[in-house]
Amino acid sequence: MKREGLHIFANLFSSKGSVEKAETSKEVFTTSSAQPHVLREKMKERKLTHGETVTASISPVRLEAASGRMALYFCPMETLDVHETITPGDGGDIPLSVVVEGLTLPPGLKSGLYTLKNVKLSSNGTMQVIATAETAWEIE
Repeated sequence: MKREGLHIFANLFSSKGSVEKAETSKEVFTTSSAQPHVLREKMKERKLTHGETVTASISPVRLEAASGRMALYFCPMETLDVHETITPGDGGDIPLSVVVEGLTLPPGLKSGLYTLKNVKLSSNGTMQVIATAETAWEIE
């Protein structure tokens, strides 16, 4: 009698006969090499100050695949469209570093240039780019 069962190590090194995994959203992160000074300058051009929180769209930003996640870069950024001021600033300087929070890239989107729409942008301690329920990525 032939025994059939689950082979734990089957297809470990081969895709032959494997079940295709559903593509999932990728986490977006940023580093000090993301050129946060470009975002800072655009914020200054829009007369944003320390402590201010706005909803905005940023265009374009560059995404690059890195270790199963996506790195966000501000170097190509030309436009910062402020849609709404949530909290006014205190007039102080905008911080130098940037962090992203809650940003993910939907399945199917790859490395490239995008418009990042409807994010919360804050400047308290660090520049913060925060995902909202309305955040969307549009291909440039």
